[in-house]
Amino acid sequence: MPSQGASRKISLIASNQILLEACVFTRNIIIARMMGAETLGQFVFLILSIRLFAMSTDLAVERYILQVKKEMLEHALGSAHFFCRLRGVVLAVIVLLMGAYQVQGIPVEAYAAIAASAFVRGFTHKGYILKQRSLNFRPALYVEGFTAVVGLAAMYFLALIAPSLEVICACLVAQSLLHTGLSHVLSDAQYKSSLEVAEFNKMLRFGWPLLLTGVTMFWSMQGERLILSAMLPADEFAHFSMMFQLALVPILIMSRMALSFGLPTFASLKAQTTRFQQRLNEFHRWIYAIGAVYAFGYVLFANLVLQILFGDDFKADLSLILLVAVAQMLRLFRAPQSIAAQALGQTDIPFKANLVRISFVLMAIAMMIHGATLNTVLILACIGEGFAWATQGLLFSLRNRRRAPHAAPQLRAQETV
Repeated sequence: MPSQGASRKISLIASNQILLEACVFTRNIIIARMMGAETLGQFVFLILSIRLFAMSTDLAVERYILQVKKEMLEHALGSAHFFCRLRGVVLAVIVLLMGAYQVQGIPVEAYAAIAASAFVRGFTHKGYILKQRSLNFRPALYVEGFTAVVGLAAMYFLALIAPSLEVICACLVAQSLLHTGLSHVLSDAQYKSSLEVAEFNKMLRFGWPLLLTGVTMFWSMQGERLILSAMLPADEFAHFSMMFQLALVPILIMSRMALSFGLPTFASLKAQTTRFQQRLNEFHRWIYAIGAVYAFGYVLFANLVLQILFGDDFKADLSLILLVAVAQMLRLFRAPQSIAAQALGQTDIPFKANLVRISFVLMAIAMMIHGATLNTVLILACIGEGFAWATQGLLFSLRNRRRAPHAAPQLRAQETV
């Protein structure tokens, strides 16, 4: 069992992630109830699009500054800020180009608001993330969770006055302004943005496998949904999307909790091979138990929750629910070794596992184009998750055989004590 101190830290991480995902889910409920499934489908398409572009440009600078040596923090933070500004500009330009062509028939004003939100977030002060090096997760709760709650409340009241897609997107701009402002208030380090080539190269070497992992992870998690958003009418896509999101939200919360707590924990133990492996084994046991309980609960209660929140039209077929639950459970099972590999700087391992997963997504998309049923697509998703899980475990074991301690049993026992 986690110690009392660890339990408090885990509760802070949980509170933040639950707030974030609960706000996202509640936002979708409000849009569906107040503006209809068509508007919800358009909004989900916008969010999926910006997330795809965001993950395609994410060098994981937050993770980099968490594991960099203390004497290099100032340089790393300045380079991280420079990259985030540049990334914000790139994201804004891409979204504005989509708006210029009114992709999916969505008004240009909605695209402009999404672009402005991405640009503002590029000026976030990453200093509040640095406090997680000492396992202080409270600033992240304020910057991320609190702003999500305020943004949700503002969206609800404005939607009562003017229920439109443009108003919803404008609320995202206000939320980004609050997020960026609080990040500066809650950061101790001075805000500095500077390009230091040597440090940026280190960040690039650390982050490019995670960037590619993020892209493949997006397609493995959201690929089928993004393709369906282009193939289905907006209202039908909204129905499928909410069933899928109900399964995805708990996995996102648990995965982010595991990453937020696990990465600094494993990083602090990477020189102590025995304790590192013991903590990893414990991590595996917890994740396996939580994943199994999650899948069972989702199968039992998914339709009940969907009907209560969105209405009877959102009821899904039980076979689809079962397949989605299994796929997401297997995805969660990959978390411990993925996080441990990142703590050791072996960021290519989760990327290679995701390449296996993405190959099954491509097969599913090809079959979908040729008329395959959704059940067939989800069966392929389950098989792909299983193969990716096995691949990651094999790669991690082969890479870290030399880390296994060779001390005598009695010495290892003393180290454990």
